[in-house]
Amino acid sequence: MRPSRGFTLIEFLVAIGIIAILIGIIIPYLVAWREDSRRVECISNLRQIGEALRGYTLDNGAGFPFPQSPYDRVHKPVGYTAFSGPDGGVKANDITASLWLLVRGGYVKDLGIFVCPSTSDQPDTLTDATGKPIAAQRRWNFRSAANLSYSYASPFTDAFAMKFSSDYLKGAFAVMADKNPGFDCDGARVLGPSRDAPPFVLARGNSPNHHRAGQNVLHPAGDVSFESTPYCGVSNDNIYTASAAHGLPSGDSPLDTPGFIGPDVGPAYEYDSYLVPTARDGFGK
Repeated sequence: MRPSRGFTLIEFLVAIGIIAILIGIIIPYLVAWREDSRRVECISNLRQIGEALRGYTLDNGAGFPFPQSPYDRVHKPVGYTAFSGPDGGVKANDITASLWLLVRGGYVKDLGIFVCPSTSDQPDTLTDATGKPIAAQRRWNFRSAANLSYSYASPFTDAFAMKFSSDYLKGAFAVMADKNPGFDCDGARVLGPSRDAPPFVLARGNSPNHHRAGQNVLHPAGDVSFESTPYCGVSNDNIYTASAAHGLPSGDSPLDTPGFIGPDVGPAYEYDSYLVPTARDGFGK
């Protein structure tokens, strides 16, 4: 009988090469499939938050605004703070404490819906300052910036015509979305991409949640859409910036500019989505 012949070195290398090619084809597909699955879960999160927002407004009467924490019209007519006073002593104009009202009121019971599955964020564990479990009604804010993956439309503005309620806002208005990326700034003016920038440049203005591919956006009616550019609000408004540094007269159109950003600016006109906090807020305290 003739002895069986084993693989030659060349045949072995060819086999390894074929396996490597197959892995190179399969792995990107699996990664894309996993991200698609996470994106769908993220959409579900925002829809559930949208239902909570509608429940809040219905319980407080028709036309009642979406939840907002105390607003200091005199000393801080525009601008926001974030993640202040989880155990009490929330600062005025706190955007994240505004969202926490959904938790305090029992409209959100699963704190996991505030976390995008494509991020490394973790749900708030509802503990006090010592780490002991506590009732939602005894907390006033998210414990950490890592407990919130989304940004919320700031209602803190001197744009007098703005009515922050689903009864008044246009369908394209962005109520919430994946977290604002934050931008390089010169003062308050954004140095981020302009509306007509090439796609690969424009992607820098997208949320980091989904690898800058785009962001899920919640609208007043409760529908959620995935947008590949931040210029997706009313009249192609950049949902992550204020259209102007100060409030514009009622009826004015948004300015053709990347916009303004920072804790000292707010929505500039009645349909100006300015979603905050940013990915830079709340860390390094």
